[in-house]
Amino acid sequence: MRLSAVIPTKNRADELQVAAASILAQQRRPDELLVIDQSASENGRRRLEALIAEHGAGIGLRYVYDPSIRGLVHAKQVAAGMALGDIVCFLEDDEILEPGYFAEIERGFHDRPEMMGCCGLVTNLPPQPPGYVALFHLFHRGMFRDPRVGVHGHVQGNGLPLIPSDYLSGGLSCWRREVLKRIPFDVDNGFHLLEDVDYSTRAVRAFGHRFFINPNARLEHRLSPVNREVLGPRQQRKLREYLVFYKKRRESPWAAAQLAWLLVGLLLEALAQCASARRLAPLLGYVTGLREGMAWTLRGDAN
Repeated sequence: MRLSAVIPTKNRADELQVAAASILAQQRRPDELLVIDQSASENGRRRLEALIAEHGAGIGLRYVYDPSIRGLVHAKQVAAGMALGDIVCFLEDDEILEPGYFAEIERGFHDRPEMMGCCGLVTNLPPQPPGYVALFHLFHRGMFRDPRVGVHGHVQGNGLPLIPSDYLSGGLSCWRREVLKRIPFDVDNGFHLLEDVDYSTRAVRAFGHRFFINPNARLEHRLSPVNREVLGPRQQRKLREYLVFYKKRRESPWAAAQLAWLLVGLLLEALAQCASARRLAPLLGYVTGLREGMAWTLRGDAN
């Protein structure tokens, strides 16, 4: 099967070069590398083209430089219409793949032909407070249940079984091309943090529970400080996106109760962040995001 590797990027030329080098070091290289660049300059393009020219035999590089692209979700939608692979693998520009990443992705789809999508495993999550995983799962129930927490950064080993999951991590998600043809990314409702959750759960609605975490396809996510939001704005965005996510699914059984319980958990999280940072910014972000989410009117047709 043909594999496409897709990297949306913005103003991270250094990180992009390192990420691309880890792709070139793969035991099984992708058949094409598609980069969607929204940067202020073409520095990343020049450096990547030089890297591919020297070390990228057998990989077709297609580089789209377009600063008018409106963020991550729009970049993914552009890539979905261009990628040629039977399997399209989205990556982030600050990730370092283990050498067997694409070989394990291909093996997973080959061994489970019913699988329509999967995500790999992040190995280097920062240490979490004791009991965080248990508290997370206590408050994320129903439509918000996220089996990835407690897997990424925790599960280790080789030859492990695939883990069923309706939530796939967007920055290391892989899809059969027919999923991308049928399910558009939601470019209208301001998703970023939850774009992967929104997309993968809509894919499940269309194709059934045929999506997995592949714990044998591993990478490090070396979080770049470029384009990263700090505590207050991050809480604000998260609250707004959770409310929008709920509004797209509000007809589900017990949806309002699940949202109310989640909001309790997110409030406790914001208060804990305030205590840790000795700042009110996380709580202010929570309140502002809650207000924005409640006022949000759904847009577009990607529901």
